Amino acid sequence: MRRNGRRGPAVAMALAALALAAACHPAKAAPVLAPGAHGPAVRDLQARLAQLGLFRRNPTGRYATETATAVRTFQHQAGLPTTGTYTTADRTALTSRTRKPHHSALFPDRSDN
Repeated sequence: MRRNGRRGPAVAMALAALALAAACHPAKAAPVLAPGAHGPAVRDLQARLAQLGLFRRNPTGRYATETATAVRTFQHQAGLPTTGTYTTADRTALTSRTRKPHHSALFPDRSDN
């Protein structure tokens, strides 16, 4: 900044470039998960639901009936629309009530089954 408090042209251009980059590359949103989904995001969801006592199996990474039922129960308890589909609003509510699952919670010892 200059002494008079005004920004020089180089600073103004840099700020404009940052704003343009942010507009062109928005933050990646969390995926919506529904029955039939699979992968690490589902495994994380199941482990977080287990922390609340809503998912009583080892995480599988497959979004099937038991996961949808647990999501509906969570949604009801949290005052969210009860759909069984895990949305970004559900993710915000769930992550505020749980901690990031440790590897051992995501991949428990299968010899206990």
